[in-house]
Amino acid sequence: MNLDATLDTGEEIRFLSKVSGLVKRLCRSTHFTHQELEVVLLVYYKMLKNDPDAAGGQISRQQLTTVFDTAFGITDMAAIRRIYAALDGGNSSHVSMETWARMVSLYVRGTLEEKIQYCYRVYDFQREGMIRRDYLMVLMRGCVRQEEGVDEAVKDLVDILMTRLDVDRDGAISFEDYRRSVLGTPLLLECLGQALPDRIHVEAFATTFLVM
Repeated sequence: MNLDATLDTGEEIRFLSKVSGLVKRLCRSTHFTHQELEVVLLVYYKMLKNDPDAAGGQISRQQLTTVFDTAFGITDMAAIRRIYAALDGGNSSHVSMETWARMVSLYVRGTLEEKIQYCYRVYDFQREGMIRRDYLMVLMRGCVRQEEGVDEAVKDLVDILMTRLDVDRDGAISFEDYRRSVLGTPLLLECLGQALPDRIHVEAFATTFLVM
């Protein structure tokens, strides 16, 4: 045992017994081994124990927002709200253990295809299946420094993005437009704003929790 020195043997055994079914299920649908999943879920368990706003055995969004900042380097609240909506539909103020495990799997070892699907869900905040020019203006306004002349700069940026991403030239960016663009040029993955942690934070998280 001894996944974590701060837990006594009895508590660790109870924890592993409680999550055993979830671990088996997630082994089939994440990029983690059985033991890695135990560690990832243990991180969640410890967050849960220290979360004053936890409810129903789930951590609060406030707690996960702190983790986004400290562990993943994602600090923009508008981006975090869009991420929550992409993770769980935005219908709850709490985040489940399974959602946490799937999120970490995506962040640390997700394929390009998985990240494309996730990022588009983050950007398509209005759930229209299309990202139109007016909403693209909103996304881009949050990505540039607010100073004199910013609106003109945003319009220019939107024009460039529409030219680059609107493959079928119908005036909106569909998922297929975005997917084809990113597969052709992977650097475009987060061209509409941060949705993933950067490489340095991913490597730090993996080194801390997953290297055994």
